[in-house]
Amino acid sequence: MPVPQNVATDYGFRSTAPGYIIPAEARLWFEDLKARVLRLEGRPFGLLVDSRTQKSNPPESQEIIREAMVWLRAHGMQRSVVVLDSTVALIQILRIAKSTGVYSYERYLDALKEPLWESKAVDWLAHGIDPDLPPPPRTQGG
Repeated sequence: MPVPQNVATDYGFRSTAPGYIIPAEARLWFEDLKARVLRLEGRPFGLLVDSRTQKSNPPESQEIIREAMVWLRAHGMQRSVVVLDSTVALIQILRIAKSTGVYSYERYLDALKEPLWESKAVDWLAHGIDPDLPPPPRTQGG
């Protein structure tokens, strides 16, 4: 299974976390992301986590994810979005997000039900357009 990867973007970072993440992989992912965030020197950022194909993770990996959520929020993460295609993974990440206080800043998109998941994710991260709310009404001439 591929190790989770982090890349810099215009809105902050995009992490790809496929499959079953063992604790050592989760720790490597978090340490890499930490180093990238520290290079921002306090500037705010958004995080898109592409977790498609992820079903569930062992408790030890979940604990590292929980630690990462708290640390990232304390170090400038304004908003995050998790893209999933599994109900089991959604339930797991919701539980973690609620326990860390990140839930109100994080959105969840089901890639199987939302074909425009990527544009909705970027709209949330870059512009604060909440994918959970109906789009604003269009104005005349707009």
